Amino acid sequence: MRIPNWFRVDTGEIRYYTPWNLHASCLVDCGFSTRVHGVSRHDGLNLSLAVGDDAANVIANRRAFAGALGVDPARIVVPNQTHSTNVRRVTDADAGAGAVDHSNAIPDTDALITDAPGLPLALHSADCACIFLLDPCVPAIGVAHAGWRGTVNGIAVATVEAMAREFGSDPGTMFAAIGPAIERHCYEVGEDVAREFARTFDSDERVLRQSGTDKWRVDLRTANVIMLQRAGLHANSIAISEQCTSCNRDEFFSYRRDGDTGRMGGWLALRHV
Repeated sequence: MRIPNWFRVDTGEIRYYTPWNLHASCLVDCGFSTRVHGVSRHDGLNLSLAVGDDAANVIANRRAFAGALGVDPARIVVPNQTHSTNVRRVTDADAGAGAVDHSNAIPDTDALITDAPGLPLALHSADCACIFLLDPCVPAIGVAHAGWRGTVNGIAVATVEAMAREFGSDPGTMFAAIGPAIERHCYEVGEDVAREFARTFDSDERVLRQSGTDKWRVDLRTANVIMLQRAGLHANSIAISEQCTSCNRDEFFSYRRDGDTGRMGGWLALRHV
């Protein structure tokens, strides 16, 4: 795997990150946005219609990001993320769900999968891990939103299993990428959350380390790498971003750092081949 596993693209109007392994496949358009540029009350490129921003500004930001990626903003499919492990297969019939009105987003869903070319799957986050999946053989794609609840409850595994069930995907030939997210040194949790991670990951210190008498630090990305490997992916097929959303104030929104804030977009679309 190339190091670093993700690289930055700066068009002059839009800045985003993309993973080398998915980029090299030439099968997808993939990007994780930053807050740089854009028009938003949250000071930047907010891509979420669910955080009290002006809808016209968000739609303008989405058009700009879509233009940088080379996808159609009118066709994006947006889930109403609820920190669940619900996975939804979407088709051309779902094109535009949540694109201009969040009330029309795919309900109660944190992962989307499709084998339809030109149908961008659009997650929005501000610290949680965005997981991108590619089966180059079908081809088919998936995206999963993994906060701490989704992570410990296995959203990564559920998404891989859904792709295997719906498309016949073989996890051993799939690629994954985990985008910018909050790093361990910025992600302190209490005993209740730590107990959940200890249960799921058998107190693995790569995932969970105590930082005080009643505080622990969690590594969301490492936890999801472990989950993807449990699902059958190979470690050298997973590209992990090194960017921390909480540390890098100039580039990323962070809910843990700022509270009321915008959201980055993790978008993935199959190309027409």
